[in-house]
Amino acid sequence: MAEDSEKIGQSKVSGSVTRTGYSFDTITLARGSVSECRAVLEQRVLRTPELYLNRPFVLDISAVDDLSAIDYPALCDLGREFGMFLLGLSGATTEERAQALTSKGIPVVNSSRFARMREENLKPKIITRTVEVKVPVEVETIREVQVPVKVRESAPMMVIRRNVRSGESIQAPGNSIAIFGSVGNGARVIASYNIFVFGDLMGEVYAGSPRDNGDPGAPDSFIYTEGCFNPTFVAIAGNYQTADDIENDPLGRAVSEDQRETLAYLTGHTLRYCQARDFSKIISITERP
Repeated sequence: MAEDSEKIGQSKVSGSVTRTGYSFDTITLARGSVSECRAVLEQRVLRTPELYLNRPFVLDISAVDDLSAIDYPALCDLGREFGMFLLGLSGATTEERAQALTSKGIPVVNSSRFARMREENLKPKIITRTVEVKVPVEVETIREVQVPVKVRESAPMMVIRRNVRSGESIQAPGNSIAIFGSVGNGARVIASYNIFVFGDLMGEVYAGSPRDNGDPGAPDSFIYTEGCFNPTFVAIAGNYQTADDIENDPLGRAVSEDQRETLAYLTGHTLRYCQARDFSKIISITERP
């Protein structure tokens, strides 16, 4: 028996952990009470219970002020009473609210992490500079003074000639990146400027990413995908969409019908998608004011 246990412990694990874009129902609450949730379920679910049987759902508590009043076990029991499964709570758009829930063993679901990320990106950043001046200053003659100036030189584009696998993170600070391969589900690619994927895109891509706290990012950046365009997360200069957001976006749905040669770019703070069948469309994006 000891030898069998040792063999089982040394066996190779075949499972994996990946990020996905699953869809589920969302119920928005204003007070977070069980009675409020029951009223919504009775109004919606009881009309067509067969459509909701054994479906997962989450509760959006972004409008709930008092999180301590949420009775999560009772809400789970209420969901089972109506034949549904409660996965957790969404809408925790600050780190404090998220910790208040997770400290009580309540799962925080789906895009709340990205919402908190966007909140951090939109916070005003204050840059201070201290200059020491001595007075009076005596100048005998006019002299040329050399002031050291730090100039950022653009490095060549980073090129990856292989597939980027699940769990792998590729970063190109201060550069664009070209990947001659596919980006797998669960992989992450981050660049300060543009991202080219000459293969399928199924992971996370961050273009125009800020290089430091004083850098707002590059909103003129774009993401080009030659193959299948099915990412779990897309971001340009801190503006993002999850897989669910893209699926519910009319332009995202138009792209999914013909998923090759896709261009993602930014208009204001909104992500847009189009079919880039020739490079003139890419050039027009990079040269726009």
